[in-house]
Amino acid sequence: MVIYTVRPGDTLAVISRRYGLPPNRIAADNGLTNLSALVPGQNLLINTDTVRYILTEGQTLFSVSQEYGVPLNDLLAANPGLNPLNLMAGQTVYIPVGSSEPRRTILVNGYAYPSINTNSLNCVLPFLTFLSPFSYQLTTSAELIPPDDSELIYRAQRSGVMPLMVVTNITGEGFSTESLSGILASPELRERLIGNILSELESKQYYGVNMDIEYIAPDDRESYNSFLETLAEQLHANGYILMTALAPKISPDQQGVLYEAHDYAAQGRIADYIIIMTYEWGYT
Repeated sequence: MVIYTVRPGDTLAVISRRYGLPPNRIAADNGLTNLSALVPGQNLLINTDTVRYILTEGQTLFSVSQEYGVPLNDLLAANPGLNPLNLMAGQTVYIPVGSSEPRRTILVNGYAYPSINTNSLNCVLPFLTFLSPFSYQLTTSAELIPPDDSELIYRAQRSGVMPLMVVTNITGEGFSTESLSGILASPELRERLIGNILSELESKQYYGVNMDIEYIAPDDRESYNSFLETLAEQLHANGYILMTALAPKISPDQQGVLYEAHDYAAQGRIADYIIIMTYEWGYT
């Protein structure tokens, strides 16, 4: 498996020739419906570990290794019958584009609305570690408005995927800075929120909670860190995990209400897992 990053001028036909796979195969593997809508910087999964390459006049193994980003020694090892000092146009070179390094285990989280298409869910469930039904909405009184999550929880558990409860500070008008500030300022409301989270985790048989709290007032940064610390302690004491979602910052002191209260160092220390919401760059 290769992760290919689309370059300016790339088309599916160009990429398919590069890797020797039919364009429709690449499109199907990546869920592409509009075959002409590739974007520079977009990543595509190419389901191959070896490329069959035909040399043109003047090419060397070094130039091929540079083009595909493959170490020259790996290229030589993959073509033991090839004399690198006597290459000719038309000869075949086998390029090992898959990594020779041991593959790491990864954890994969997927957010899903209760209205998700059944076929779409079935396609991704085998590859997920966590499924996060979106979402419990936080009220100003620290109550939680639940989504219709029962079917998603059932499907996740049946597939050996761990469901996570998602808590957001979303209202009908988007993420609410003010409602969260009121909760963080009140010890009683903070305690009530943690109690409500634990109650839902137990009753719904969630594996843990995913705190997707955004647009926090900059002055609430330390209060939110403190809340997460208390929440994590109580979650761990009851056998649950804490995941948090962070805005995609490019520096610790990045300005803006989306970024300032998201403390990478603190949340990295407190939470079990972090999601960095780089998809924000796709539409903002």
